[in-house]
Amino acid sequence: RGKTAPEAANDIINNRLPKLKELKRSGEIHVNNIDVFCEKGVFDLESTRRILQAGKDIGLQINFHGDELHPMKSAELGAELGARAISHLEEVSDEGITAMARAKRAAVLLPTTAYMLRLKQPQARKMLEEGVIVVLGSDFNPNAYCFSMPMVMHLACVNMKMSMNEALAAATINAAYALGKSDTHGSIETGKQGDLVIINASRWEHLIYQFGGHDALIDYVIVKGKVVYQNERCGTMSSH
Repeated sequence: RGKTAPEAANDIINNRLPKLKELKRSGEIHVNNIDVFCEKGVFDLESTRRILQAGKDIGLQINFHGDELHPMKSAELGAELGARAISHLEEVSDEGITAMARAKRAAVLLPTTAYMLRLKQPQARKMLEEGVIVVLGSDFNPNAYCFSMPMVMHLACVNMKMSMNEALAAATINAAYALGKSDTHGSIETGKQGDLVIINASRWEHLIYQFGGHDALIDYVIVKGKVVYQNERCGTMSSH
């Protein structure tokens, strides 16, 4: 409030990031990523570049919002700076998609946002065909008030023409990659954290195919190998 984008960028770079670095060093705060909303009327490309580079210089992963409402060349910038991930990308350029694919940057696509704000759908198929690591997220916030990742995956398949296998990978192992955690999270493998969802269905695809009512579909949620949620109707473990 009360600052231009360059003034706000200067404040972040000269005051806030040094303070954050100090708090990280002392162990008072734990943070891994730096985000900037690169958009018209918010942070322009040059301000975004300066902030992200300053964050990278203190050891933060770059994981930022770009190319949502206007084409800003955010994808190209993310590829250049070595961003872990860029979110939104409804207005990404063809050159940006190619740059992200070459640099192995993750594209975090948010079907709820495109749906609720009536935006152009992200080019999921083009990204997948060019080899971009496609991720799905809920974008949970006041204008996309959705807790449900099964609903996110459903929208991705219907509106962005992803297959169910692609949607599952995008919501699990690729999402872990976008956070720099794919070595320990995101898939059922020996040595990885035991985070599982057990569903009451004959095939896993029902998690996506079913339109709503997922509280009845999900029997158990397991985190770090321990059951943290059990559906009330599950007195004993049934066959799944």
